[in-house]
Amino acid sequence: METNQLFLEVHSIADLCLAPIETIITLFTIKYCDSRVSINLVVTKKTRNEERSNFIDLSGFTYTVMEVDKLPRYASTCNLPNVIVNETTCVAGLCATLRQIVKSRCFETPLHYSKALLGFKDACLLACSESSIWTKFCEVDLISTLKSIHGQTSNSDTNEIPESIARFECHMSQPVRLHNLYKYTMSKKFSINGTTTGNRDKIPEHIYAEGSQITLADIIIFVCIHTFFTLHALRCELLELIPLTAKWYTRMLSSEMISESLRCLRHLESPSFKNRVTSYILPDVENHSLYKSDPKRYKPRNRIYTKQVDIDDSFALISELGISIELASEPFGSEMTLNWDEIPFEATPEGGALPETRLKRKFEQLENLCRPVMALAKIGDVVVDFCSGGGHLGILIAYLMPNCEVVLLENKEESLNRAKKRVEKLQLTNVRFYQCNLDYYKGHFDIGVSLHACGVATDLVIEHCVSRNAIFVCCPCCYGSVHDCHHIKYPRSNLFKSKIDPRSYLVLGHSADQTHDENNAKTDQGYKCMSIIDTDRKLHAEQFNYIVHLAKLVPENCTPKNHLLVGIPEIKS
Repeated sequence: METNQLFLEVHSIADLCLAPIETIITLFTIKYCDSRVSINLVVTKKTRNEERSNFIDLSGFTYTVMEVDKLPRYASTCNLPNVIVNETTCVAGLCATLRQIVKSRCFETPLHYSKALLGFKDACLLACSESSIWTKFCEVDLISTLKSIHGQTSNSDTNEIPESIARFECHMSQPVRLHNLYKYTMSKKFSINGTTTGNRDKIPEHIYAEGSQITLADIIIFVCIHTFFTLHALRCELLELIPLTAKWYTRMLSSEMISESLRCLRHLESPSFKNRVTSYILPDVENHSLYKSDPKRYKPRNRIYTKQVDIDDSFALISELGISIELASEPFGSEMTLNWDEIPFEATPEGGALPETRLKRKFEQLENLCRPVMALAKIGDVVVDFCSGGGHLGILIAYLMPNCEVVLLENKEESLNRAKKRVEKLQLTNVRFYQCNLDYYKGHFDIGVSLHACGVATDLVIEHCVSRNAIFVCCPCCYGSVHDCHHIKYPRSNLFKSKIDPRSYLVLGHSADQTHDENNAKTDQGYKCMSIIDTDRKLHAEQFNYIVHLAKLVPENCTPKNHLLVGIPEIKS
């Protein structure tokens, strides 16, 4: 039997509870799903955030109240909301938490109606906000919008509709993205009043945010827009500017389950919002669907970035920096030894069920990353394996250093489950599991490691380590996927920013992925670009008083992405 302990932040406890928008959305989802998850309301200190909160009616919920200092360890080391599953795994982040609530309800009742919220192949809001524009829109953009407008007093008669709502209006005007248009148009399952459309050439319009059924995206967007409409008293002038959003909102209200769940929000209002606005302005936004990549994001397949003249121009800018782009002759920790014959099967890549063609190279990669940790870790240290996947690196470290605690942090449930099985077979007691984005983890740690964290993820790992004055051991990957996001901007270091514009930097990143076989003419150029990008990362960390070692893995052919960055804060060196 699966157990789920949910932890939510609140600012006051009464039948009318004052809570942040994330808590409101979560409780609304629980009501919609008729979830039996155990609810724990965590009372936080009254801060200015209280002005950016809403009232919600708790009379229909069963819950336990606790103070922040009484939180279980798992729950206290991640941002709220989070869920502790079977007392072994912490699931954190708004989207991941809501998905777990739905999945736990479907675990109890396999054919429960709420399963539709997970969307096609149960993939709704599955990807992290750094890689999915949908997740970022629901988990970051809309939430930020609500928090920014609460507590404000309008001194003007005219107010601009938030950009995120304008983007949703634009999204609803775009064609629906369907994975099987023929099935949609010909199947009675998706019929209207029992009649199929029968026209596979006609792409249907949006009924809900992602197609013909309500998903978790609709739930999050509905609560946010309902809050916004409540603050503005549903003025006709507002609705006329966003007719498609208004139509969608009316359709959502017509759902019996939405209407029933809405009862807990009947007191939804900000305690300090005073709105004198009488007219509204719709901001200009890009005319694109939320399905598509962010238009500001670099698109690797755009051929303009592969022209040699652009790469040469970027090299010319690098030369103006007047710095040496060099790697150390040996990777950090090369003096440490690791005897694979003494390591049990389940702690090796073979135990991770890797194909035979990858085994030898994976052994070599893991050895290169374990050596620095073996050289630097002290008894009692906490080592976090960021983007841990199936746990190849973290499990090996946990076995080699039983006096250290290892955290496996991964946002893919399936990968984390594979790691759990290996840990159980090894009977390791020094491993903890977190299913979340790395920025939701706020626990103490001494060393952060990552093996082939894709693109921007490597920079997020380094940034997270620097913010905690922790050692980092990183082998980057997917240089062509680096792009600005709400956490990270490129170039990273002040020196590179002074000479290299973002476009030229992304040109170098794309070229860095052209590390093919040794006979390919682009390979040497690709490795040169890898060295430039990683030197920027090195310089960035050195700005925060880190000593950074940059070298190649040994042997170099164990992976095309064979750089190793080891950063040690001076206070720990």
